[in-house]
Amino acid sequence: MATTLKSPPKLAGSSSGGLSRIIRPLIWLLILLIVAALCITGTWFYLHWQSSRELNPLQQAVGQSSGPANVQYTKPAQVQIPAPIFTKLDPFTVMLESKDSERMLFLGITLRLGDQQSSERIDKYMPEVRSRILMILSSLTPQDVQTPEGKAKLVKEITAAVSKPFAPIPDGQNVSGVLFTDFVVQ
Repeated sequence: MATTLKSPPKLAGSSSGGLSRIIRPLIWLLILLIVAALCITGTWFYLHWQSSRELNPLQQAVGQSSGPANVQYTKPAQVQIPAPIFTKLDPFTVMLESKDSERMLFLGITLRLGDQQSSERIDKYMPEVRSRILMILSSLTPQDVQTPEGKAKLVKEITAAVSKPFAPIPDGQNVSGVLFTDFVVQ
């Protein structure tokens, strides 16, 4: 005869499946709420602590009626930037050295100067300024003026030539830039 083992009969009030199905999700929900509350509290504390550490006394006192009495805001002094001083030269027309053909350069130049004294000197010695620049321009070839490197070299040469002192004056001019306003090679 085969006997089968039967499980003990379940009592009506001791249903472990029904009660644990309700309690387990509630416990997990409670744990989740506690973790979320700790995260929010920690974030608020960290941000509040950081902001109070980085502010200077003037910034901390903003919006408070009882702040430090001796802290006053002073506007930083603005740096005065001098207005640019430009001197426009009459255009130059020169023949460029070329074995193959005759090429012509039409060049308009404006000088940027560092001070008013340099502007007055250049106006006073304009024939010498133009002569110095013409000597540089007349030695150029068409290849010299058609590349960006050649134009940059030309700017340096003109700056150096115009910055040199004039005969009776011991110091030179303050030339901070040479600007091409017209540039035509034909």
